[in-house]
Order: sequence, then C-alpha cells, then structure tokens
Amino acid sequence: MSIADQLFASPGLTVVDFTAAWCGPCRQLAPVLHEIEQAYAGRARVVEVDTDEEPALAQAFRVTAMPTVVLLRDGREVGRFVGARPKKFVVGVVERALAGDVAIASP
Repeated sequence: MSIADQLFASPGLTVVDFTAAWCGPCRQLAPVLHEIEQAYAGRARVVEVDTDEEPALAQAFRVTAMPTVVLLRDGREVGRFVGARPKKFVVGVVERALAGDVAIASP
C-alpha cells in the first residue's frame, strides 16, 4: 500500500507534514509536531512526507512551499497551514480538526 493510499484510507485525524531534509523551517516545526504526536496519541497521528522522496504525492496535495501541514480526517482534507508555527497554533488547528471543523487555516 502506497503512502497516499495509507493517508486516504486512515480513519480519524492524520496530520501530514510535507517536509525536506534541506528545509530550515521544517526542522523548526519537527519538534512541535513530535510533541503533538505524543500528546494526541490515539486521537491523531503525524505522518512525515519528504517531498524529495515523494514528489508526486506533494504535487497531488498542491504543496508549493515547505513546511506544509495538511490535516486529514477520515481521509479527507479539513485544513492546512504553511510555514513553521508555534506549538500553540498547531494545537489550536489540531483541536479544531478533532472537534469536526473543516476549512481550517488558523486556530
């Protein structure tokens, strides 16, 4: 099963981090997403996608800048944001997605 199939077939909330090894802001956001993954274990999962290794998937999600974080609930996109953001911002976005909101761009 491909990464794309896994993302779209996964029930619940999936936070997809489109990143690259050479991306400075991506390295800033990584520890925040790791904390989110631990804090929301069982309620949300975080998946890292390296755009250099998965360019077709990045293109399918219309990723034009990094980091881009896409929130999928039951395989459907419910929100996204671009750039390194503080933990409070990311927690707000995740909370909104868990609460059932759609079209999320900010907490």
